[in-house]
Amino acid sequence: MSAVAAEDSLTLNLLGPIEAHRGGEPVDLGGAKPRTVLAALLLARSRVVPDTELTALLWGESPPVTCSAQIHTYASRVRRLLGPAVTVERRRPGYLLRLPDQGVGIDLLTFRQYAARGAAALTGGTPGTAARVLRQALGVWRGTALGGVCDPLADLERDRLEEERLTTLEQRLSADLELGRHAEVIPELMALIAAHPLREGLRGQLMTALYRSGRQADALAAYRAARATLAEELGLEPCAELQRLHQALLTGHPSLLPRTTATTATGRSGPPPPAELPPAPADFTGREQQVARLTEALTGELPGPAVHTVTGMPGVGKTALALVAAHRVADHYPDGQIHLDLRGSGPDPLHPADALGTLLRLLGVPEGRTPGTLDERVRAYRTRIAGRRLLLVLDDAAGERQLRPLLPATGGSAALVTSRAGLHALDGPGRTPLGPMSAADARALFEKLAGRSRVSAEPGAAAGVVRACAGLPLALRVAGGRAAARPHWPLARLADRLAEPDRTLAELTLADVSLTDRLWTAYRRLDPRSRRALRFHSALGPHPLLPHAAAGALGTDPDRAEELLAGLAEAHWCEVVRWRGGYGYRLHPLVRLFARARLAEEEGTVPLPLPVPHAPAPAVRAGAVRHTG
Repeated sequence: MSAVAAEDSLTLNLLGPIEAHRGGEPVDLGGAKPRTVLAALLLARSRVVPDTELTALLWGESPPVTCSAQIHTYASRVRRLLGPAVTVERRRPGYLLRLPDQGVGIDLLTFRQYAARGAAALTGGTPGTAARVLRQALGVWRGTALGGVCDPLADLERDRLEEERLTTLEQRLSADLELGRHAEVIPELMALIAAHPLREGLRGQLMTALYRSGRQADALAAYRAARATLAEELGLEPCAELQRLHQALLTGHPSLLPRTTATTATGRSGPPPPAELPPAPADFTGREQQVARLTEALTGELPGPAVHTVTGMPGVGKTALALVAAHRVADHYPDGQIHLDLRGSGPDPLHPADALGTLLRLLGVPEGRTPGTLDERVRAYRTRIAGRRLLLVLDDAAGERQLRPLLPATGGSAALVTSRAGLHALDGPGRTPLGPMSAADARALFEKLAGRSRVSAEPGAAAGVVRACAGLPLALRVAGGRAAARPHWPLARLADRLAEPDRTLAELTLADVSLTDRLWTAYRRLDPRSRRALRFHSALGPHPLLPHAAAGALGTDPDRAEELLAGLAEAHWCEVVRWRGGYGYRLHPLVRLFARARLAEEEGTVPLPLPVPHAPAPAVRAGAVRHTG
């Protein structure tokens, strides 16, 4: 769970119909004029947009007498609809839109970030990465940009945005050509040229693709067609680049062949580099912002190694997220991709020396030649990976002491670490604390697993199942798998079972996958005082717990109670939320059920939930505490 619970994220879309979504749910922006005001302020990128400019964008050359008052009304509506995360500020002579550093996504910015990274990868000689990242950039587009705005704004900005899209598309086609996909791109290029006959870059790419497909005559004919079109439409000859390409076609110049890719250019002999990533979940849903941040962190230019951690409670989807990100950046690491299970949540975590032995064997050290001591293995490992571009996915780390010897020490390589621990003592990694899924993403995942037709047939029951899983991906996967395995059961039957607190966790088991087992393994790794704090936390109500309220129940002072609660939060057993003018600690609903079961077995008497933090309460048997959430 995150250290402090964030408000629902806001997404603002310009590359298609103008849209806004909060927490996955659409925001009704109204008609064309408020959409135009929103789009104009977003496109201005923290620049004050004067009233005169907004007037021209809304009404062109025929504004009404009341235009100033109407602009104020539209700006106020945008401010109200977008909520407190976005500031629409009156800054004479116009309006200014301010965005927070986190929590608001804009598709245009996402597109430009992907496009810039893809272009850099293409220039840097990694066409596989370039093709993948540029496809991600183009996938952000949902149609014609600025759909639903007033004509003056569309006329002013739409062609510029379309030019950015076409430039990125040409770069993606160049990457595909470098990867030898010439036959695949020919139909796409022909369709694009029919739509954009004056783009000489597309003409040149078609000529190259045809030549590499063994169709030299067709490539020369494509040049003649380009020359005829340019002469007829513009009265111009083809550009110098297209003319040079034509000469190369006539002579069969070697420059027409694809460049050698980075993998073959390394010149290293010996076995192929390791490619050990397990497959990413085919039904992975949501988490696009987190995947984008990880992808950017693992492909950006850094002076040293890239180290990034993904942390969270059991079952929250850490490994799935890490594998999706790792597969997306795999081409960026041509010297190998290694996945190593560190077994940190189990009773026998992998010792660093044993982990290094495995890594050295994967990197080509013969069996029997592995150094003996931990220090010798660390030195050999660092020497072995120096100068390489290697991606390590270190899964289920127990803690910092286990991890430090395994992390790369020089630039070029990267480590992506998952752990139930916070790993706050590591020196400066990027961090992605992972919390439960949004309601919209949780429903989408359950729909993929259980089947759209069943969810559509019983929407109320499906909502009950999703609600019982409380955004935890493992719970949703088990519930979806149970529904798929028993198509003769109505979803209402599963929803009813999950709604009973005494059987919820028992229902979240499928074959060898059990949420209770995952929680048990993590619970055993807590020290006795933390386990006791967790058990008592579950008895004190579903609301956030203040430290002084926990102190009495735990028989300790408020400072010690807060230390225990903060430790549980750092280990992702609870989250920190603002509560009653301060901070409280709140259990995930399924963790609370687990902790209550442990409470009933391990404690004698516990206090009732306290309605007032300082009020005394009688003791009752643990098993008699009523489930309240």
